[in-house]
Amino acid sequence: MTGDNVHDRIPGSMGTFSPVKVNVMAIVCFFAVLMRCVEGANTARVVYPRLLEERSYDGGMMVKVHDDLTLNLRKGSVAARELRVLTEENGSLETRFYNGEDIERNLYEDEEKIASVMVTNTGNGVRMEGLVSPTHRIKPMEISEKSEGGVIPHEIHEIEHKDMLDKALTYRSNASDVIPRERTLHRRITV
Repeated sequence: MTGDNVHDRIPGSMGTFSPVKVNVMAIVCFFAVLMRCVEGANTARVVYPRLLEERSYDGGMMVKVHDDLTLNLRKGSVAARELRVLTEENGSLETRFYNGEDIERNLYEDEEKIASVMVTNTGNGVRMEGLVSPTHRIKPMEISEKSEGGVIPHEIHEIEHKDMLDKALTYRSNASDVIPRERTLHRRITV
């Protein structure tokens, strides 16, 4: 019978194994690696956005993100001169301040597709970062390479929806108990 003979065993760092066990382990490892590849393929989609039309009269532009998504972008606006964003990282509160005019310079929106993106025309292509739909975000890839036409590769990721913080808050009669105060914040960052 094969596998029972001492000569049919395969030596390893953790003892000896029968050829059947080695084959089973190889198959399990193969499927584990395959599943990681499939999961990775679903998390990001590589696209090459192309500027189809740039309108100087209204500052708008039309960008083909991929075959199924073309954005008709117009200039967006930020309501505030300075934008304050409160975040929590590793249990520490952090306040970031953004200059509204700096954001507005490259901010575009497509009301129909519910998209809001920062767009920079590089001459060779467009760099986009932001929301291309309520369920997907886009960002340029970290790769310095471009495609043959000079188009910059981007990744589209599905947005993970988590429960909102406001669902976890309980009612308090004194609103000042809930609001983080500047003096309690550990870091203040101007961006």
